[in-house]
Amino acid sequence: MKIPGGEGAPLGLSPAREPPEGMIVTQGGRFGGYGFYLQKGKPVFLYNFLDLQRTRWEGPEALSPGQQVLDFDFKYDGLGAGALAFNNVSGICRGGTGVLKVDGKEVARQNIERTIPVIIQWDENFDIGADTGTPVSNDYQVPFRFTGKLTKLTLTIDRPKLTPEDEKRLSEAQRNNRMSE
Repeated sequence: MKIPGGEGAPLGLSPAREPPEGMIVTQGGRFGGYGFYLQKGKPVFLYNFLDLQRTRWEGPEALSPGQQVLDFDFKYDGLGAGALAFNNVSGICRGGTGVLKVDGKEVARQNIERTIPVIIQWDENFDIGADTGTPVSNDYQVPFRFTGKLTKLTLTIDRPKLTPEDEKRLSEAQRNNRMSE
């Protein structure tokens, strides 16, 4: 996920007496999902794993007034849902590494052990500029409207793709599993 994306379009923050805050983008809510927001001017990405564990990436300081580019990149460790075609669940629920950046500079990096399997809360909202469902974190109260100026938001979803080697290995494992029955 990049906020904003590859063209380098900035997240504009108007000069103000108070640091901007509020939800930039969120999907899910109390029982699972993510939120990317500013709290007291600091960028925060929070991942809620099924209300069992919340992982928080936070910038060490409030953003300065003016144009900023915020990025959150997540690299998934698993093979992805494509492994399900081989009756193998090893590709889902894996962890990964998240990196939060401000103007291209890394400000927070963490690993998580697990991710939500298959889909994020189907009964919650995907929101930009506010959180109109249940909050993904107890750090804020909904609707947590964004008080800055969002110039551009780009979400890039890079789903894992099975390589021919992955498919061969999964196919052999599936065949060996049938032979053992």
